[in-house]
Amino acid sequence: MIKKNKQELNDILADYKNHPKVLEMKHYSHHGIRRYDHCYRVAYYTYKVTKFLNLNYHSATKAAMLHDFYTNELEEESSSVSRFRKHPEIALENAKKYFEINEMEADIISSHMFPVTNKPPKYLESWIVDLIDDGTAIYEKASSMKREIQSFASVMIFMIFTFLR
Repeated sequence: MIKKNKQELNDILADYKNHPKVLEMKHYSHHGIRRYDHCYRVAYYTYKVTKFLNLNYHSATKAAMLHDFYTNELEEESSSVSRFRKHPEIALENAKKYFEINEMEADIISSHMFPVTNKPPKYLESWIVDLIDDGTAIYEKASSMKREIQSFASVMIFMIFTFLR
C-alpha cells in the first residue's frame, strides 16, 4: 500500500483502533489470532476494495474495524452457533455506545454474518465486508491450523528421535 493510502487508512481508523474498549479486543482470540488483529485485517482489505471500486470506503472501513466489536459479552453462550448469531447485535450495540454510527455502518456490522443471521446486507459495502470477513476468517483459521499441525509434527519428530536413541 502506498504511503498516502496507508496514512489515509490510519486517519479513518484513528478514533477506533486506539479506543480503550476497542483495544480490549486484543485480549480475545478469534480464528486463531487476536480479535483486534482480525478486525484490523478486515478493515484493511475493505479499505482497499471499496476505495478501488469508488464506494463509501470511509464508512465501510470504520464498520469493518467494528464488525466484531465485543469482548466478554458472549462468555455465557454455550453454543458456538448462538455466539455466531448474537455477536453482530452485540458488536452493533457496542459501536453505538462508544461511537457515532451511521445507517450504512450499522448495516455492515449487523449483517456481516449473513446468511447465518438471516439479515441480508442492504448496501454493496455491506456485502463486501461480509465476503472479506469470510475470506479473512478462512485464511486465519487455516494459518492457525497450520501452526498447530507444525507444532504437533515437531513434538512427534522429537519423540521419535528420543525413542530411537
